[in-house]
This record gives sequence, C-alpha cells and structure tokens, in this order.
Amino acid sequence: MVYSLMFSLPGTPVLFYGEEIGMGEDLRAKGRSAVRSPMQWDHTENGGFSTAPPGDLVAQPVDGPFGPARINAAAAKRDPDSLWNFIATLIQRYRECPELGWGRCTLLDTGHTAVLAHRADWDGSTILAVHSFADERVQVRLELEREIEEAVDLLGREHRVPEEEGALSIPLDPYGYGWFRLRRAGQRVAP
Repeated sequence: MVYSLMFSLPGTPVLFYGEEIGMGEDLRAKGRSAVRSPMQWDHTENGGFSTAPPGDLVAQPVDGPFGPARINAAAAKRDPDSLWNFIATLIQRYRECPELGWGRCTLLDTGHTAVLAHRADWDGSTILAVHSFADERVQVRLELEREIEEAVDLLGREHRVPEEEGALSIPLDPYGYGWFRLRRAGQRVAP
C-alpha cells in the first residue's frame, strides 16, 4: 500500500535501488554501507553482481531470507505477483495519468480516520486515489460531482458507478487501495 500511496501523491516518487524487488539491507555493515549492498540480479553466487571470488568484493550480498537465493531481479521479473511487477504497473499508470504529476491535489472527507482519499484534477480530468490504513475491511462513501458517470479502476477491474446524487461507495480490504479515473460524459475510458 505504501507504494500506491507514494506514487499517487504530489511530488516525485523516489525508490532506492533494490527496493523494487524487496531487497534487504546488510545491517551488520557499518555506517551507510548497510544500505549499499550489491544488487541482487539473480540467484547465483554474489547475486549475479560480480564474478569475482566473494572474498574480493568490497561489499557482500545480503544473506538469509532477503538474499539473492530468494530475492533477485530475474525471479521478480518472471513472477506476475511480485513487488517488481506491482511497481512497474504503478510507474506505467503514473506516466499515463498526468493528473497525478501536474494536477491540483485535494483531500476528500472519507468518514474514516484510517482512510486517506484525494483527487488530482488537471485539464478537465480527475484521478481519485483511496488508501486504507485500517487493519479491517472498510467501506468509504465519497461525495463527487453529479456529472461523474463512472470511476474507472486503474489498478484492477472494479469499475464503479456513482449513485444518482454523485456519491461513490468504495470497499477497501485491510490496508487496501485504489486509483480511479473519474469519467465524465465524452471522456476517455482507458488510463
């Protein structure tokens, strides 16, 4: 959920190398070296970072459950449910939605203290982003303009149609999220 939130807020999303695959840090290393472990490209020795003998490396790959045997770029790219593929989808949607980078951000009242909803309006187009920080399923009801005909789901296939008065109900799983393009009559449907 944190990445969905980060990519939907104003400003430039920033990732550190390896974060897109869930790579760990070497907390045994001193100082800033803890976050400067070699990139884990594949499952081979040294994580595919180098063919040098392990003892010759300036920094060692992370070992244990976050090491290259389990977490590496090659495996992440092949797994459709990986963090890498999720972040790739967020980057693609972010690029397809200039409202997120250029639009005016407005916070919306969700009626839940654990749910953040905001919209980004730009050039007559609107993206709605909803993020739950609750550890239980919640339902939010957002008041929108009456001329909104459909909320097109940009991260899934759960398109929503607002009620006649313009309110939109969105169920959210624990720590759930959603990005929607608010389509008015005559506007495009695709992201």
